Amino acid sequence: MLSFEINSNLCEKHNTEFCLYCKDENELICTQCYETCRINDHEILGLNEYSNEISETLTIIFNQIKNDKNQNNVTIERLLKYKNKLKQKIQQTAKNIQNDSDLLIKIIQNSKINSYNLLKKMEIITNIRIGKLLNQELKKQKTINKNQMKINNLIQLRNDNNHINFIKESKEIINRGIPRVRSGYWKGGQEEGHKYKEKVKDKYKDKEEKRKGGEKDERVITEDEFDPRMKENLIELKNGNKTAWNPYKRDFTGLVCGKKIYSRGGYEIKIKIDQFPNSNNQWNEIWLGVIKTENRKKLIKNDNWNLEGTYYFITCWDEDEKCLVSQKIKREGGKYINKSFPEEISLKKNDVFSIFLDMEQKKMSFNINEKKLGGWEKLPEKVNFFAYLAYQTGEEKNQITIN
Repeated sequence: MLSFEINSNLCEKHNTEFCLYCKDENELICTQCYETCRINDHEILGLNEYSNEISETLTIIFNQIKNDKNQNNVTIERLLKYKNKLKQKIQQTAKNIQNDSDLLIKIIQNSKINSYNLLKKMEIITNIRIGKLLNQELKKQKTINKNQMKINNLIQLRNDNNHINFIKESKEIINRGIPRVRSGYWKGGQEEGHKYKEKVKDKYKDKEEKRKGGEKDERVITEDEFDPRMKENLIELKNGNKTAWNPYKRDFTGLVCGKKIYSRGGYEIKIKIDQFPNSNNQWNEIWLGVIKTENRKKLIKNDNWNLEGTYYFITCWDEDEKCLVSQKIKREGGKYINKSFPEEISLKKNDVFSIFLDMEQKKMSFNINEKKLGGWEKLPEKVNFFAYLAYQTGEEKNQITIN
C-alpha cells in the first residue's frame, strides 16, 4: 500500500512535482526519480496511462457494486411482497372468523376469540421477523450506496484529470478492497445451507481425523477427475468423480477442481455441458478454466472464486441485455482483465467445451463445438482445471462432465 500525504503533490526526496509512476517501486515519481528508475530498468508509466489501468480495475469493482445493489433490491422487494401477502391472508382469515362466529354457540364463540388472538400473535411475530430481515437488507443497502459514492468520487477525479489524487485514492481502495455484499437467504435457505454443510462435514470427518493423526495421503495426483475433497463447496460428484453438479435448492454457488496438474506438453480438456438452462436467473453462470496450482489448496479449503492466477471462460445472465453473454477473464497481477466477444456466444445444454493447453509456450485457448474463441497467454508454470457452477431456481441444475 502506498504511504504519503493525501494533498502532497511533491516528491519528498527532490521537492519536485510528481509526473510519472514507477510500477516496480509501486509509487509516484518525479523527473529526478525517473533517472534512478531508468538505470534500474524499471517499468515507468505516464500518469494518464497508469490512470487508465486503475480505471479498468475500478470498472470491475463498480460493476460488482451494481450487481450487489440489484440483488439487494430484489431481496427487499420479495420481503415486502411476502409481508403484504401474509398480512392480507391473516386479515381475510380473521374477517371470515368474525363473520361466521355469530352463528356459533357460546363454546364456539370462545374458540373464535382464541383463534382471532392467535392469528394476531402470529401477525405480530411475523412482522417482527420480517422487520429484522428488512433492517439487515437496508443496512446492506447503505453499505452499497457508500461504496458506490466512493467510486463516483473517483470517477469525478478522473474526469477532472486530477491524476495524482485519483491514483492515490484509487490505490487505497484497491489495496483495502470493497467487501462484496450478498443478499440474505430466502425462506429458510440459511438453515438448510447449514444442515447441508454439516452433512458434508460428517462425510469427511474420518478422513480429516486420519490426516490430523499424522497419516499421509500417498496417492499420486495424475487423474483428470474432480477432487472429491472439495468438501463444503456445495458441489456433488458422481460417475467416478468425472461429473460435477450443483443440486442445491437455494441461492448458492460452488467451485470444483480437477486433480491433474498440467505443467509440460500439450493437452485438450473436453467438458460436456450436461445441463445448463437458458434462464433469466441472475445466478445462471458457468465458469470453465484453469487455476494456478499453488492456489489450488486455497480453492479447496475456502471455495474462494477471487483467487490470483485464474484464467477462464464464463457464460452468465446479463440483466441489462436480458440474455446469456460470455467473456474470457483472467485475474493476474492483482487485477481483473475481461474481454467480451463481438458476436453472441454462450454455453448451452449438450455443448462440448474444449480447453487447449500449450504448457511449453504457456498458452491456452477455448472452443465451443470446435468454434475457436481465443484464450490467454503467459500462464503459470503449473495449473489445474476448475469449474464454477451456479444454482438454478426451479429448473435443471448445472452439470458438467469431463470427457
